Amino acid sequence: MFTNILVPTDFSDHATIALRLAIKLARESKGRITLLHVGLAPGVGIYDLGVYSVPMSDTLIAMHEQAAKEQKHLLDRIAREEIPDDVPWQAIALEGFAPEEIVAQAERGKHDVIVMASHGRTGLARAFLGSVAERVLRHATIPVLVTR
Repeated sequence: MFTNILVPTDFSDHATIALRLAIKLARESKGRITLLHVGLAPGVGIYDLGVYSVPMSDTLIAMHEQAAKEQKHLLDRIAREEIPDDVPWQAIALEGFAPEEIVAQAERGKHDVIVMASHGRTGLARAFLGSVAERVLRHATIPVLVTR
């Protein structure tokens, strides 16, 4: 069975459903959970303008640092509220491109399964927003269980 379970979260209801499934798996196998949130790092996404990037002002840096603190606080709170005392866990907050960081953490942490949510977007929403779950499925070297 799976004993080292990685659960990426974007704090959505879908991610909470995936976490609850991971808790069931962890209980059955006496495993542990790593709850992971990957925030957007400066220079990724909205700050990136092709080959040129916009320098960040002190205000943007301060806002980014505050958002990172709030995300870590929320991550810890969700873990404490959702994961029962009989399931060992840790919470990790990283910054970067979510699919890459999820796959990298799976390897670094020697996880044996990734349990994550998909929002089930189709059409233009999927084309514009992409699919983190799909990219993780494509690049992960361990099993990925996707819920919806």
